[in-house]
Amino acid sequence: MSEQRPYDFLTGVIVPFWTPVDASGQLDFAGTRGMVDYLADTGAVRSIFGRSGMGKWHSFTMEEAKRFTDVLVPACRERNLGVLIGAMGECLGRNRGELPDPLRYTEQSIELVNYAQKAGADAAVLVIPDMLPADEQPPAEVVWQYYKTVHDATHLPLVLYQPGGTDPAYQLTPELMRRLVSLPRIAGLKLSTSKEEVFAPIADVVRGTGFALIAGDEAFYLRALELGACGVIGGGCSAYPEVLWAVGYYYQKGDMARARAAQEVVWRLLNVKRGLDGCVLWKQVMIANGGKFQPYDRSGTPPYPRETVAQALQEWKRLTAPYRRLCHMQRARMRVA
Repeated sequence: MSEQRPYDFLTGVIVPFWTPVDASGQLDFAGTRGMVDYLADTGAVRSIFGRSGMGKWHSFTMEEAKRFTDVLVPACRERNLGVLIGAMGECLGRNRGELPDPLRYTEQSIELVNYAQKAGADAAVLVIPDMLPADEQPPAEVVWQYYKTVHDATHLPLVLYQPGGTDPAYQLTPELMRRLVSLPRIAGLKLSTSKEEVFAPIADVVRGTGFALIAGDEAFYLRALELGACGVIGGGCSAYPEVLWAVGYYYQKGDMARARAAQEVVWRLLNVKRGLDGCVLWKQVMIANGGKFQPYDRSGTPPYPRETVAQALQEWKRLTAPYRRLCHMQRARMRVA
């Protein structure tokens, strides 16, 4: 099979959008546009993944998902960013252990994929459906039937998403992956793992097919690139996209020493938020750096004290400064060209 290139919008740094909300947890549409502008201005971001896991996708009603799509897609288009929309059905009771009705969940997924297409999104993202009961059939068959049903009823490229913590019985295997990539609009996979024994067998299946295998754990990004990944989706893509951009930039140039150095900085930045809610802390750091959105999240975590944010901001500035300068120089060269 000849080597093919993945969709360009599924390469590089893809942000799992931290859904902007106000203090009451309501969607903040002005903040949504402000966060898109902030991320676009870094020069390091290729695409935005809205209604992501880090954006608390399971807290969205159908109406909220559509209203959010209506705001996010044009905001990304105005800044020349790709846009992916999480099109999973409602799963409002997930944190209480409540499971959605399988038929209704699938029908809602189809509805939201079609809505994302009409809004102008590049692709829809669908999480591994481990919340759907297997009953008397193998869990792999539940996964296959869900994706095939949605695929056959829609026309937009679909990106699979296996989060960390997915029920092991439902996780993708090479055999299941071979079936899924036979569906022509299954375009990519966000695979959230730092385990090579999980990532490598899937990479072997999709290598050379044009399928976009995306690292879902930023701590594993460089190794994932070596195994065949074409991009990354992780919390750091919002907080320090320039550093993750540099990992890929230096890797593509064959400068492995600098790629490893950038990956080490990613590991240090991950330690900055250790023990804290990164969705809230990093939002506060981004706001301190000029972001126009509010410091709230649907997790319910309150904003951190000024001293905590100041310490994180100082460390963020120190560690990211060389990579922010690098992105600035690259943008300047592109404008001249």
